[in-house]
Amino acid sequence: MLWQKLSKAALLGTENSQLEEPSLQRLSELGVDTHQEASLLLANGVSMLAQMRKAGFKLFDFQGEMPMAATQTGSHSPKALHLLHLMLSGPHGDVLPEYLGLLKAGGKTLPASELPALMGQKYLQTTWQEVEPLMGEDGRWLLRQHPEWSKLLQDPTQYNWQTGSRQERLKLLAFWRVQSPRFALELIQSTWETENPNDKAAFLAMMQPNLCSEEAPFLETCLNDKRKEVRQVSAMLLAKIPNSALALRMEARAAQILAVNNGRLEVNLPEEPDEAAQRDGLQKLHPDWQGGAKAAHLGQLVSRINPTFWETFLKMPPIEVVSVFQKSHWWQTLRQGLVAAIVFHYEIKWAGFLAEQLLKDTSITYTTIPRLDAMLELLPSTEVHQIAKQQLTENTELPSHYSIPFYLLLGDDSHWPDELSMLIISKFRKEIYKDYRQFWQMQHLQEWLKLLGLRCNPRLYDQLQTGWTNTDIQWRYWEKPVEEMLARVLFRWELRKEIGMNGQTTT
Repeated sequence: MLWQKLSKAALLGTENSQLEEPSLQRLSELGVDTHQEASLLLANGVSMLAQMRKAGFKLFDFQGEMPMAATQTGSHSPKALHLLHLMLSGPHGDVLPEYLGLLKAGGKTLPASELPALMGQKYLQTTWQEVEPLMGEDGRWLLRQHPEWSKLLQDPTQYNWQTGSRQERLKLLAFWRVQSPRFALELIQSTWETENPNDKAAFLAMMQPNLCSEEAPFLETCLNDKRKEVRQVSAMLLAKIPNSALALRMEARAAQILAVNNGRLEVNLPEEPDEAAQRDGLQKLHPDWQGGAKAAHLGQLVSRINPTFWETFLKMPPIEVVSVFQKSHWWQTLRQGLVAAIVFHYEIKWAGFLAEQLLKDTSITYTTIPRLDAMLELLPSTEVHQIAKQQLTENTELPSHYSIPFYLLLGDDSHWPDELSMLIISKFRKEIYKDYRQFWQMQHLQEWLKLLGLRCNPRLYDQLQTGWTNTDIQWRYWEKPVEEMLARVLFRWELRKEIGMNGQTTT
């Protein structure tokens, strides 16, 4: 009978019908709050009975301990939540990184109500260390209720090194490498003799953060391990430590192999690395290096030596070092080795210098040289913008989206200077009105337009939406892409206003 009573009230409306006392008493017995607003009482009552009818029996009262309610730590307006929804399931998903940066800059937290959808985003999962500080108390409460998400909040110090799983021990090492590298090393050494080779290699790899010379003696002993994977990781770590015995041995080998006479580089390579060199990580053949055994030998050696060594050894500034290398018939191998070494040793100054040199060869793209993309990502934003502006000024057309200038800007997530944005849009406008080219010949311009919509200052919206010749025959191809770009800029502008970051930048 209660179901019929509720159905009648729903049909007539709560303003025209009221539940009688017996019905209210029954709902109260089922755990429904009968003192709430009439519409909510009706909705909750129907929901409870619908579950009971579907299950076929009365639901039992929960007897366990309920988790404590969450404390709300932040609020988002309905419009801000709508904009977030458009990033999570709409057309503006690529604005999500900027949104997270805005929250961080403004000291705000992620809305817990959208956390289930947020946790499904691959970007969020792969950048958890940056995202975790944006979790408020309500968000953390919700994560703790989920069996998988709760693992993200677990305190690594609660893991036991002796009995923990492989993943738990790796997390424990990752924590202590930041907090106390010496203690992390002590953990590894405490069970080293009983570990299997795969775990040994994995544990050594976790030592990369905060490497120091005091750890070199232990790593030197690892060069004698029976398993190749352990020896390779230890050799890699030793090469990163300045003035380690292995690093000095590598430099000594380079000094024996390379020399400069009359401004030309002489390379005298042995047929293959000797046993001592192989112990230090140089392989006879390596899949990353083409051109045979000698090219692999030279490439591996150069890739492990800090580029600043060449300045001291050859007594030349970087520009002359590269000039000498370029004249050698080993240039492609040396170039690949320098790029790899810059990334390996995180030499930002050399990255900027070599990038400028490589840009002089317009045939080179970011895919031409292995690890070149990683090298370009080392450059600070100011240098990226300066190089890109110079390249765009010197060329009459916007280069391919495989070009180094495009990749430089693609890998840099900071806002572009207004001058750079307007330079790009002015070149774009000139190119699309050249009617002697087919549309497919200009499709790379769409990539520039998309990137402009994501990186320009949203305050430029008014300037970006003016200056288009809508009557030109080429406009029919570009009207929709331009509108999409403008919609993206306007969306970002509205987002910044809504979360209180109007006119501010995240970098």
